[in-house]
Amino acid sequence: MINRYPLLACALVVLLVGYLCFAIPAAGRLARADRFAGCRIAVADSARTGFVTSAELAQECDGITSHITELTRGQVNLNDLESRLRASDKIERVNVAVLNNGALAIDVVPMVPVARVFDSHGSYYINAEGKRISADPRYHVDVPVVVGRFTEKYPAKRLLPMLSYIASRPELDALVSTLKQDSRGDIILVPSIRGHVVNFGDTSMVADKFERLRTFYRKVMPVRGWETYDTLSVKWRGQIVATHRVKALAPTAVASSVEEFDEADDLGTILTPLHTSAAPLPENPDTI
Repeated sequence: MINRYPLLACALVVLLVGYLCFAIPAAGRLARADRFAGCRIAVADSARTGFVTSAELAQECDGITSHITELTRGQVNLNDLESRLRASDKIERVNVAVLNNGALAIDVVPMVPVARVFDSHGSYYINAEGKRISADPRYHVDVPVVVGRFTEKYPAKRLLPMLSYIASRPELDALVSTLKQDSRGDIILVPSIRGHVVNFGDTSMVADKFERLRTFYRKVMPVRGWETYDTLSVKWRGQIVATHRVKALAPTAVASSVEEFDEADDLGTILTPLHTSAAPLPENPDTI
């Protein structure tokens, strides 16, 4: 007697495969014919920079989000849309998908600029990893300005440790207007307190250098006057070197850690303060 169960099982399998071959494409066609229920754009801006907004992302999508409910799923290529957004240097990660309710979901993690760089090639932003972000009038964020002659030996990203230290301390963030790198690689700080610049040399011993500068602001500037010096240098260990603005002024007793000199370091005109629109801080060294 022939066992009919294997034959029945084979027949059921054939019928199931046939059904799936018909049902899956049919379901896909029906899904592609469905219209979108809406669009949700989410920007994971944990730093709250506002550098990338939902409105700007909508423009990057050629404005399809404004009439998304008029489009069917078959009219929008999700892979192409995601690739287009991923190509933007303003965006670190992006995911485009259709939610269970039929809405188009665009989730974006934007780049976070930490500085605006101006050099001989133009202007751009950099993030904390030193990645370059093009400057676009539609995208703007208030970050420290970095100006200079940047080379392979002295790239703009070498200033990142100093920028990170400044950003983590609100009092320093308010003090620093601009960072400038000269042709020798010295980092020049242009403070919001007008009238002088500070030569940091490099990014080593940043905390110690700022502490020396803080001491100078508290103990020397109120005695000597805030317009007495045009340049302060903390690039050398354990001291501050100050250059007189007016050489004829009679010297008075100052902190022992301060050495005065007359252009001995040949700082030159490269240390001339930059013109900046930042408002000056109150002349109260105790708050610095």
